Amino acid sequence: MKQDNIRARMASIAWPQRTALGPAHPAPRSPRALIEPRASAHQADKQLASLSVAFDRFDIGDGAVLSFHHHYRNGDQLMNPVLAEAARRGLRGLTIAPSSLFPVHAPLAAHIRSGVIGDVITDYAKGPVTDAMLSGALRGPALLQSHGGRARAFSTRELKIDVAFVGASLAQADGACTGRGGAVPCGPLGYAMMDAAYARRTVVCSHEITAGPMPHTDIPAAQVDAVIPFPTPGEVSGIASDTTLAAKTPQACQIGDLVTQVIDATGLMRDGLSLQTGAGGYSLSAVPVIGDAMARAGVRGSFLSGGITGSHVALQQAGLFERIHDVQCFDTQAVQSSISNPDHLAMSAAQYASPLQPDAVANGLRVMVLGAVEIDSQFNVNVTIGGDGRLIGGPGGHPDAAQGAALTIATTGLTAGGFAKLVDHARGVTTRGDGVDVIVSDQGIAVNPRRPDITKDLRSAGMDTCAFAQLAALASSSAQRQRCAPAKAPRLLIEDRAGGLLDWA
Repeated sequence: MKQDNIRARMASIAWPQRTALGPAHPAPRSPRALIEPRASAHQADKQLASLSVAFDRFDIGDGAVLSFHHHYRNGDQLMNPVLAEAARRGLRGLTIAPSSLFPVHAPLAAHIRSGVIGDVITDYAKGPVTDAMLSGALRGPALLQSHGGRARAFSTRELKIDVAFVGASLAQADGACTGRGGAVPCGPLGYAMMDAAYARRTVVCSHEITAGPMPHTDIPAAQVDAVIPFPTPGEVSGIASDTTLAAKTPQACQIGDLVTQVIDATGLMRDGLSLQTGAGGYSLSAVPVIGDAMARAGVRGSFLSGGITGSHVALQQAGLFERIHDVQCFDTQAVQSSISNPDHLAMSAAQYASPLQPDAVANGLRVMVLGAVEIDSQFNVNVTIGGDGRLIGGPGGHPDAAQGAALTIATTGLTAGGFAKLVDHARGVTTRGDGVDVIVSDQGIAVNPRRPDITKDLRSAGMDTCAFAQLAALASSSAQRQRCAPAKAPRLLIEDRAGGLLDWA
């Protein structure tokens, strides 16, 4: 079960050359044809006693490609036991393709250094495992994809999964399962839907296996090969984390107000508004402020999308938005809404953001509000590499929604952790500047020169704007630490949503 094509593909990628304008972006790749998901699983008796039995039944050996999902986020309790079983068996050279990695996955660092894990392909990574990923212990650079890019790679079979492990809160004996039911719900299994649809084999590990009906079905029985009773696939308390909590500082309130003013000035504060806010304290803090402005103006939006929080739910329940399109829940309030609210709709990662789906929800966004680790003079955004050179995140849905939205706003303070956040050249670029329209900071607004129409709108509304260089100078003068030296050789490759290499670190 060796996945030689992954290594060959990663080895053949030409690294982008850095220029005075940042990474030189490659020409877009020709899209591959979509491949239909598998129609049915072949196992008659799907219930298995343990992970060990699943390893035997599905012949998981050296070089296998295993996928996982992150709907429990830092509460995930499935990936560690699966990789512990692989280590117990003495397996080597596994490729893991989790949709995200969190501090809870710290035990994977030992598996990387011992050779159990040979390659990592993921959308986001944070915590102790990231140091092992960048240490040179892997066979080559780790690969970061966007959420839409991961869905694209599955649906074109660019990334072939041998066995997908799905943690579900509720399942039936035939394998049908959901994250919207049972004692430990996590919300819609939007990312796991793609894993199950395209993996050679799918193993569902569920806290509860019911003989009765389920309130929802995220993954149909036809895409599941085995069901394992599991103590708990995840801890609900770990779903909310630092990047999914709104900031409550005066700076955050100021940024939220400015974001709302930008939306209004550009004429988008009107009926039919569709909105997504990315992970990050400043971006999430804008949600209730936008809602207050909509209520005052009598505006009713069409939909909210992306990672959903209780703040988004509150706007929809107040009648400010018709519906929610949910690929993952960011907190327990959103989880409960996904279970009980008929206007809170589940979607797969492909429906959310695959670049091969013209009708993807991300492409229908009027407004996207993003967070940022760094933004450079070309409006390229880094949400991957911190000023200390450590891996602290990844693309996630950041570039997908930025490219799809009519108006993309990046929110940021001038500094964080003593490092300037507005720089000449961002490292670890995850979203190209041609998809970012406006920067909103606590010290002012900068508009991308590619969007003179927005500059005109803001000035007509009496709003002040400034050049990027002005904000960058303020950030530099406030910084207390210098960024560490860039990597001399790639330890991390960053794909754009179409599968071309965007940057490396």
